[in-house]
Amino acid sequence: MSSTINKILQSYCLDNSSINKRDIENCLLDIIGKTKTFLISTPEYKISPYELKCFKTSIELLNNGVPLAYIIGNQDFYGYNYFVDSNVLIPRAETEIIIPEVLKQGDLLFKKNKKLKLIDAGTGSGCIGLTIARERPDWDIVLIDNSLESIETLKKNYNKRIHGNCRIIVSNWLKGLKKNIADIIISNPPYIEYKSKYLDENVFKYEPHYALFAHEKGLQDIKILISQSKSILMKKGVLFIENGFDQSREIMQLLKQNYYEDIDIILDYNGIKRFTVSRNL
Repeated sequence: MSSTINKILQSYCLDNSSINKRDIENCLLDIIGKTKTFLISTPEYKISPYELKCFKTSIELLNNGVPLAYIIGNQDFYGYNYFVDSNVLIPRAETEIIIPEVLKQGDLLFKKNKKLKLIDAGTGSGCIGLTIARERPDWDIVLIDNSLESIETLKKNYNKRIHGNCRIIVSNWLKGLKKNIADIIISNPPYIEYKSKYLDENVFKYEPHYALFAHEKGLQDIKILISQSKSILMKKGVLFIENGFDQSREIMQLLKQNYYEDIDIILDYNGIKRFTVSRNL
C-alpha cells in the first residue's frame, strides 16, 4: 500500500516535532529523487512501500542526531553540491564567506603574474579547493590531506573534466613541498580545543575528531601551518586560515612572529571572527 508525499510529510512532521521540518522534507526528496518544486506541485504523488521504509530509517537517524548531510550523502557549498560521509567535515555556510575574498585576492595576483597556484591544505571533502577550481579554471589548484579516508571521499567529488586544473597530494600539511611555489594557501584546519564546552553534542558524536580537534588550545595545527607556509608561499603570497571565535589575537601574534604583514580578520555571517588573512613578506 502506498501513501502520498503530502500525507507522509504531514504525519512525520507532526510526530517528530523536535526535528527540523526542512530536514524531514530533504530526507524524503532524496529517497524519491525529486526536487522541492516537485513536492509543491505534486503533493498527491505516491511513494512505494520500499521508499517509505527507507524514509522511516532516515527519520530514525535524524532522531538520533545524525547530521542530515551524512544521511543523504551530500551538502551544498557555494552553489555546488559535494558528496560527504563521516570521513570528512560537513561543509558549512560560514566557510563559504571566504571564497569571494580568495577570488578577489587571487585575481589581482593572476593579473600581475599571468598565473596562480593555490594550495588547499587539509582539504577534506575538497569543497573549498574544488569550488575555487570551478570558479577560476585558469588557476592551478593543489588539494592536500594526510587522511587516506578523506582522500577517498575527495576523489568522489573530483571530476577530471571539471577539475582538470587540480592535483591531489597526500601529505602532512605542507611537508615535503617545494619552496616558494604558492601564491595562496587556504586552510580550514582542526582548531577546536579538546573538551570544548562550545561544541555541539552531535558534531562531537558524528564528525571526524581528527578534523575538529587540536592540542595547545586548538592551535597546534595552525602553528604548524603558519610555520610551514612561510617557505612555501612566494613573496607577497596570501595565507587564509579559518579559526575559532576566540583565537584571532593569538594567531595574529603567531603571524607577526613569522614575519607576515597586512594581517586582517574576516567575520562570518554571525559577526564572529572566522578567518585570519595575512601576506608573506
